[in-house]
This record gives sequence, structure tokens and C-alpha cells, in this order.
Amino acid sequence: MKNFTAKGTLNFFILLFFLVFSVGLKAQETTATLNGNIIDDKGEPVTGATIIAKYEPTGNTTQTISNKKGIFVITNLKPGGPYTIRISYVGYKEEVLENINLTLGNNPDINLALKQDLKQMQEVVITGKRLPSTGGLNVGRAQLVTLPTLGRSIQDFTRLTPQSNNNSFAGTNFRYNNFTLDGAVNNDAIGFSNSAGGVSGGGQAGTAGAGTRTNPYSLEAIQEVQVQLTPFDVKIGNFTGGSVNAVTKSGSNTVHGSLYSYGRNQVLTGKSVDGKKSSIGSDYYDYQVGGSLSGPIIKNKLFYFVNAELTRRQEPTFYNAGDPGSAITIAEAQAIQNQLQSKYGYDVGTYGAYKIFTNSNKFFGRIDWNVTNKSTLMLRGIYTDGNGNNLERSSTNFQFSSVDFTQHTKNLNLVAEYKTRFSNFLTNNLVVSYINVHEYRDFPGILSPFIDIDNGRIWAGTWREASVYNMKQKTIEVTDNLTFTKGIHKITLGTHNEFYNLTYGFINSWNGRWEYSRGLNSFLADNPSRVRGAFTIDGKTPNTRDYLYNNPPNPYKVALISAYAQDEIAVARNFKVTPGLRVDYSAVADQPALDPAVNSTKDYVSPNPTYTHTPFSQLNNKWLGKATLSPRLGFNYDINGNQSVVLRGGTGVFVGRMPFAWLGYAYTLTGTTYGNIDWNGIASGTTVPLAINPLGLKDTVTKYGGASRSSTREVDLIDNNFKLPRIWRSNLALDVKFGNGYKITFDALYTKTLYDVKFQQINLKDSVAYYPTGQAASSTPVYVGGKLNGVFSNAFFLTNTTEGYRYNLTFQISKVTNNIKAGSHLLNINWSAAYTYGMSKDISNGIRNSFQSNYEVNPSIVPSNPTLSYSNFDLRHRIVGIFGASMVWNKKNTTSWSFFYSGQSGSPYSLIYQSAPFGNGSNAPLPYIPVNFLNFADIKDANGNVTYSAAQQLNDMNAFIDGDKYLSTRRGQYAERNGLRTPWNHQLDMKLVHEFKMKNSNHSLRISFDIFNVLNLLNNDWGHINFVTNINNYTVNFLKFVKDANGKNPGAPATGYTPTFNFVKPLNGHYYTVDPINSRWQGQLGIHYTF
Repeated sequence: MKNFTAKGTLNFFILLFFLVFSVGLKAQETTATLNGNIIDDKGEPVTGATIIAKYEPTGNTTQTISNKKGIFVITNLKPGGPYTIRISYVGYKEEVLENINLTLGNNPDINLALKQDLKQMQEVVITGKRLPSTGGLNVGRAQLVTLPTLGRSIQDFTRLTPQSNNNSFAGTNFRYNNFTLDGAVNNDAIGFSNSAGGVSGGGQAGTAGAGTRTNPYSLEAIQEVQVQLTPFDVKIGNFTGGSVNAVTKSGSNTVHGSLYSYGRNQVLTGKSVDGKKSSIGSDYYDYQVGGSLSGPIIKNKLFYFVNAELTRRQEPTFYNAGDPGSAITIAEAQAIQNQLQSKYGYDVGTYGAYKIFTNSNKFFGRIDWNVTNKSTLMLRGIYTDGNGNNLERSSTNFQFSSVDFTQHTKNLNLVAEYKTRFSNFLTNNLVVSYINVHEYRDFPGILSPFIDIDNGRIWAGTWREASVYNMKQKTIEVTDNLTFTKGIHKITLGTHNEFYNLTYGFINSWNGRWEYSRGLNSFLADNPSRVRGAFTIDGKTPNTRDYLYNNPPNPYKVALISAYAQDEIAVARNFKVTPGLRVDYSAVADQPALDPAVNSTKDYVSPNPTYTHTPFSQLNNKWLGKATLSPRLGFNYDINGNQSVVLRGGTGVFVGRMPFAWLGYAYTLTGTTYGNIDWNGIASGTTVPLAINPLGLKDTVTKYGGASRSSTREVDLIDNNFKLPRIWRSNLALDVKFGNGYKITFDALYTKTLYDVKFQQINLKDSVAYYPTGQAASSTPVYVGGKLNGVFSNAFFLTNTTEGYRYNLTFQISKVTNNIKAGSHLLNINWSAAYTYGMSKDISNGIRNSFQSNYEVNPSIVPSNPTLSYSNFDLRHRIVGIFGASMVWNKKNTTSWSFFYSGQSGSPYSLIYQSAPFGNGSNAPLPYIPVNFLNFADIKDANGNVTYSAAQQLNDMNAFIDGDKYLSTRRGQYAERNGLRTPWNHQLDMKLVHEFKMKNSNHSLRISFDIFNVLNLLNNDWGHINFVTNINNYTVNFLKFVKDANGKNPGAPATGYTPTFNFVKPLNGHYYTVDPINSRWQGQLGIHYTF
């Protein structure tokens, strides 16, 4: 790293000192910790008692002694089991605890009183909560096998977290999560997500490969999964959403292997829910086939585990042209196809049925070496090769097949972990990892401009995010820290460091982006409303797709460095507190160049500013490079001393991560390499033929009246001293055990934004006008001053905001009942139910990849100064239920069945204006909800016949407002961002498993059957999954600006235009879409042979 500021360099070397000279524990949990208290029969602490933990699968033993307080701690234990724990002391009977299974990241307490008549315990399962980890979830291998999982991804299990929703945790953007595998980061560091996603598909959002809907590793290789929302343990960081951690399987002294296959197709899929009850067809299938092998290389010394898996998925498109509910008719599709073919010689592809595929090949290998009786080494590698195409049609968006693209992912993930026990009180854990991810896209047919007709209703041409896309990510991670105990203290010191080498090989809209917001007729008349595109201007970079694709010009380096210290203090046997301090430092190697025209741009001084920003003259492109202090405090109070009533919680500061794609834009759009066209507000009737060859974009714009727009450039700027997302999070929870195996939990979680992101367009002169009072949108500023600096098409700006908060209140009850006698059989039952109420408010959802998109599609009245409103990830009401049971028929046969239920009060979405003349470049202006009247214009066909009268539009709009619980309260006000919600979504899944053990052998056969959406299986009208597509940030067009009664086109107040509208009537009375795949029941048959 280089070119840090002096202060940043000092901070860097301070942290480097920690890296070189400190040793320690896990950065993210990869091991289990066992601790407890030993007393004698008089209740006095026993000093010097010997505690030995033996991991039976490998024979590895770990030993310690109790201190003068009777406290013992054993760290760096492998999760799972079984373990045998022996506790002995001279003059007392040895106590043996057998069949103990330890949970990842948990710190269970073993409290024993040594006395002569103490009975030997035969079986103990440790389940006590580790102090710092509150508000989380642990899923062990048994649950991974028996709970319903249609996609066989970790996300199928993280959804068990009551405060989660579609991989969002505690009402936070999923991009702010941190995923670790075996203690090493496994994030999609660049974080470039496809913006045209609904809810179908698969994959683990936020991890490498998510763009291909590919899980980066096989579920067969996972031993345990953990979700933490409030880990006041300072070792865990780099997130402001949720921390998701998993550990992988390892070999043992016994040779084990498996062969398995899971699959589903049209036979195991229900009928459509559109009333036609049609079959999904033979184009639909999803198969996974794999195998694993593990065992000893040297008994008790060296072990291996390997796995290989391939997946193949294919599904048909829905809402094809002419289908019921489609966004386009066959006549419209043919008109577009004919126009492009006859006038431009371009084949736009099919508007009929199309196939979507997802393929992946995964390879996993792990070696565990017991180097000595005090040290172990683990080496693990994963290679994943995935690809999938992307074409999604809905009731509001239609895409010709030319918009399709295939994304490819090649992911190499290597980890080494070395654990050392120097003494009974001092342990060391070193984790080093390397990740190499290459993602690229290709497209069908020839390269062409991207065409957007009628504000996202119809798409054609090459997808604007596929023309040049070639991303590379290399990550080196080092974690090396120290854990030692003394008296009542367990002290941890550590450092965690991530070094990223990123190549941002993406140019948005290099192929050109042509928008026809006035509708299909404007496209057929070659009358775009907006034309955009990018091209090279530095004179040395060839402006060809092949060169730009093969020579990505935008590498940059990022470092996330952390050091931390904490002390877990056993104030009493039943009360622990953990104060800690974490220091986070983030920096880039070289700041991007600053266009000289930036500092020379004169700011406009408005008497009534609508937004503010750091003045152009003060911008210096110096951001990050400063250390942040994150103090935390956790506590755990076992009120009765027997874990029957536990009060736990804490408070602390968390510094997170963000998608580095945002930094990539600052390195790409510096104003020196690329020019940028943004010809907006093209007048109705102006002819601008499509530049079917992207290389002709600039000349076409110049020729047809946009000369002043063809010589501009876009700059994407980051505010001085910009900071990564940061929150203050607090948690208070009470666990109560009662009766015969019951447990209830009350959990309150509050998060306050300290720093989050906000996107602005600061090249917009803050000179505004307003429509007369009494007219619609009279409080929306109309920007009439144009641009501050004509050399810039736009100057988008990433800055911080301190506004935002979120909270979650959860009540949960559970019960476990084992060994119920049912004749000669044994029945085990466990169940849990949870209710969560959550609210989340923010300024910007940050779900888009570019500064421009985050600015343009963030619903607002003033897009450079958005108000605090509901987040895309606002949870509101959620109910989660889990039921599991197993019947042990005999030693050879066991049947288990389980159910998962999730009921949620829909998802938020926004109403927006279409074709608004506000002059700010926003695509998502929030609408004014009238008291009772608006000016409407008749909608006519090509022959001038009225097809939808103004009076009927007014009646329909008022009926829709009155019928909506939220909108009916907003008359005379503006609709809020994400103020509306889709109906409740109810999902019930089940799994049935039967395991046959072969006679006189360790071989077994497990047959499973998962059913997704059982409610739809019971009734075709049940189990419908409703959603609003992410085409424009979960927004729907509500009112469209059109010509007024005097024939004036939508324009600024000075033109005399009177705001006049067409009502965009929702199909079937609602704006949301029913998911055509996930609303059907689906079955998955699994066969798993083990030996």
C-alpha cells in the first residue's frame, strides 16, 4: 500500500505492530470454547483440578487445570463431537462427561461440585450461551440434514433467524453482511449485483458467485452455521447487518464416504397460480449430484475430507409476449421486432418462451494435522466454476431475449489455520486465506444499444451492464491473535486484516442507453426522451469492446485492518461482563485522480437551497485512511446460577463494509479516461435515429442536435473524509427455562446509524421553480438552472449521512422433548415459534451498483436531499415456526420429519411519477396524493378513439387510494418511500427423511423428500408469493405526466404547463407480481448413501 496520508501511515504502522507482534484467537468463530467452575462438596473453589477434553473422532486431547477461583477455560476446540470430558482432583472421584457435542462460537459453562457420592454422568449436551454472542442462531449438522432445504444453500438455514428476511438481518441491507467460512472472509467484495432481480432463483446473496445464482460451496461440506446480530465480542466485525459464519467438515480416524443426488422437475412441481393451472413444462429441472470421502492418512495424526458436486438447473420464462398478465402484447412485440429488423438490420431475439439456466461445479478439500498434542494445522481449498444466464420477465417488465446475458464465476478459496496451546492458560490461533474470483459476462448475438421503452416496461438490445464486464478480485487475509486466562479474567488480544486487489472491469452503458419514456409510439418514431453512453477520450485507450474487455483499466487496492482487545471478567460464578475495544482502519493504496475542472467549478449560492454538499473548491479525493474506535460492552447474568433465567445483552459500535463497486466508480469515472453522454429532456417530435453500432453513438448525438452533450464527461466523486458504514447497536434479552424442556426468550435490538451512505448529483444548479399552489406536485422543486459546469454531464457524489435507525422486538418459545417411549420405539420432538416486530428507516437503500443509479432510483421529492423513510429492508411483522420430530424404530431405522413456517407482512415498495419534468434526472419522484382531484387526460388509440377517459381514470385512482390502508391516510400529502407493502406472504415447507442402516456395517441409505410451499399443495389459491420487481428499486409507476389541455408538453412552470396525468392502472387491482415459480409447490427427492 502506498500514498497514505501521514496520519494514516502512522495508524497503519500502529496496526501493523499488532499484526506482527500479537498472537491470538479467532477473528470469526471457527472453534468452540469450553469453560466452567469446579467446586468441592463445601462449595469452595477447587484449585488445580485437571480437565481433559478428548475429541473422539480423531483421538485428539486438550488439557487444562482450574485456577484458584476454580475457573477453567479450554479454547480452540473443534465444533461438534462427541467429546469425552474427564475432571479429576486428588482425593475426589473422577467425573466423566460423555457424548458431549460443542456448538460453534458458544461458551457453555460446566459447573461441577466434586464429591464422593456424585453419580457419573452418562450423556451431556452443552447448550449454554457464549457471553458475547447474543441475538443469534446456531444450526448444527443434524439440523442441516433434517430441516427443509430446497436450494441446499446456507440461506435456507439463516432464514431461521427471526429478525431476517431474504438474507437481510435486523432490517439492514444484505450488502452490509459479513460472510466467513472457516474464519476467513467469503464475501462478494466488489458486490456487483444484478439490478433486475425478483425473488426467483437461488444462490447465496452477498457471496462470490451470487450473480450466477451459484452457492460458493456445497452444503455437504458444511458442519455448522452461525448467525450473529449482536456479537459484542470485539473479534467479530466488518459488518453492520449480520455476521454469518460457517465451519466445514473434517476427517476422522474412520473412513467415511457418501454419494448423493437431489433433484426436482416438472413432475414434482405444482400447477400455475394464474387461474389456468398449467404445468410448468419439461423445461424445468434442478439437479445436484455429488460425493465425499474422508478418513485418516495417519491414525490420530493426519486426516482428510474431500467433496465434489455439480448442479444443473433450468427454468422457463413467464410473462412472455401475449401471455395473461404480460407487460406487452404480441402486436407490440412484433412492431418493435419489425422496426429493428427492417430499419437497422438488427435481430432483437425472441419475445416467446425462453430458457434460464444455472450450472456449477464445486470441488472441496481439507487436511487436518495434529502436529503435536498442543498444536494443529488445517488446510482447506474450494474451487467453484459457475455460470448462469439472466432474463427475467414480469407483469411490469418485458425483456426481449437480446437482453439476456450469461455471467461466469470462477472462485478459488484457500485457507490455513494453525492453532497452538502454549500452556494451560495461553493459546494461539493463526488464520491465513487467499481468494481469487473472476467474474465476466457475455451476451447473445451482436452488440447493440440498450433500449428502454415506456419507463422500464419494455427492454431490448444488449443489456447495458453486459457490454463490458470483466471483474477480478484477489483477497489476502491474515488473522493472528492471543487468548490467555488469569484468575477471573479471560483476555483476548488480536488483529484481523483483509487486503484486496480489485480490477473493476466494467463500463456502464458503453453500448449506449436509449430511453423512450413517452411510450412505444415514440420508439417507432425514433423520438427518444434520453440518450446516454460512455466512450474513451484519453487518446491512448482504444474505444473498442474487445480492448476494454481484455484490458480492464481500473485496478485499485483496499485494506481493512483491525486490532482489538477485550477482557471477559467472571465477576461472580453467575455474572460475566466483557468490556472490549476494537480499532478499525480502512484505506486505499492510491486515491483516484481528481479532474482539474472539479475544483474550478463555481457553486451556485441559492437563497433557499434544496440540498447542500462540500463545495467543489474544497474536494480533494482524500477519503478513508483514518482509524475508528469501536468500544463494546457485553454482559451475561445467570440469575439463579443454573441457567434457568439468564439476562444478557450489551452495547457497542460496529464498523462495516460496503460493496467496493462504489469505489470502483470513483476510479473509473474520473473525467480523464471516459467521456459520457447524457442527453436528457429531448423534446417530443425530435428525431434521433438509433445508433445501432455503439461506436456511432457520439456522432449520432452530435448530428441530431446534441452536440453540446457529446463532448461532456461524468465524474463520480467521494466526499472528503468519507467513512465506511458505522452503527451503534444495543441489545437486551432474557432467557427463561421452565417446566419440562420449555424455554422462552424476550429480545430487544436497537441500531442507530452513525454513518451511512447518501448519493447526490451536485452538478445541478440549485435554482428552482414551483408549480402554482393548488396544482399537483406544487411542493416539488423543478430545477430550471441547468448544470453548474457544462463540461460534466453529471457529477455524482457519495457522501455520508448520520440519519437512520432500526429496531427489532422478538418473543420466542421453544421446547425439546427426547426419548418419549412409543411402545418399543423412541420419539424425539422439538419445536419453536417466534414473533418479531421490526422497523427500519434510512436515507438511501444503497442497493444499486453505480452512484448514478443509487441517485436516480432512490424514491424522493428532492433526490440530492432525501428524507428519512422506510428502508427496502423494513421487516415489520414476521412469524417463524419450526417443528421437528424423529422416530427411532429400532437400531437400523429412523424416520424424521420437520416443518418450517414463515409468515411476513409483505415487503415495502414505492409509488412514483412517470416522465416527471422536474429537471433533476431522478427516475423515482414521489407523487403527491390528491385530496380528491387531479387533471387527467383521455387516453386514445392510434385512430383518436378514447380508450380510457379522464373521468374514469380519476374514479379509478380515487378508488385505489381509498382501498389502500396506507394511501388513504396520505391524501393532501406526498407518498413516502416504501410506504406501501405487498400482502402477507405465508410459506410452509416440510421435509421427510428415512434412514436405513445396513446390517452389520456402517453403511446407510438416507432417502429424503422436501416439499416447498406446502400451502399451495393443499390449495392452489394458497401460498402465493407476492413481490415488486427490483427493476427500479421496488417502485411502480402511479401517475404519468402527459400533455395538458392546451397541448403543452410536460415542462417547467415558466412554460405555462399545467400538471396533467394518466393514471397507470394496476393490473388486477394491484401493482405487485405473483412469483410464477415460488408460488407453486415443489418437491425435491434426495438419495444419500453413506459408508
